[in-house]
Amino acid sequence: MFALNLLTLAFAASATVALPAAKRDLAPSCNLLGGGAFDTAKNFTLAAWNTTLPNANTTGVPLVLGQAGAISGAEFKVLSTFASYPFNQYPSMSLESGRLIPHGTNVAPAKAGTVPDGSEPGFITSNSVDPEQGAQIYCAVADIDPAGHGTGHPFLAVNGDTDLFSLCKDGSQNNIVFKPTSGKSYDLSSCYAVKVQLIYDF
Repeated sequence: MFALNLLTLAFAASATVALPAAKRDLAPSCNLLGGGAFDTAKNFTLAAWNTTLPNANTTGVPLVLGQAGAISGAEFKVLSTFASYPFNQYPSMSLESGRLIPHGTNVAPAKAGTVPDGSEPGFITSNSVDPEQGAQIYCAVADIDPAGHGTGHPFLAVNGDTDLFSLCKDGSQNNIVFKPTSGKSYDLSSCYAVKVQLIYDF
């Protein structure tokens, strides 16, 4: 009887150890993106990786917050290639419960806006905005290609999709656009498909 009780206790202890940890609920922006999805990350930059032509490296071209106009007390920003907008006032990003937040020193806070089809993912920068109230529409997905054809860097998703970004010429800037369409300020004929990658500075 004593041996049976010890066996029961041993089994119960091993079963307890074997139970997986409780999984944290992800933001709705990560729904349907699979087991590699995550909605929170710190200290990364973004880069555009060409999906139609060979890339010079596995990171792609660096992205920064480019200009997109201003009103009294606020500026609008979009994701532009550093080559087309060679300024980087917000040198790091974080993903906080599905909200994409740029970070910089001695700059106004930046809050992410919604991203309708055909638009450039954008931000408003102003001392009166709260970045943690930005649109909760972003997620990241680990590169887990079983065939090994990936880049090793996580991909950014917006509105539940990682595959519908393009780089498009808009004036002198080359900007990220989600689901490009005609009738916008960017040149649709200049667009080419990219994935937006999270690049960690190790």
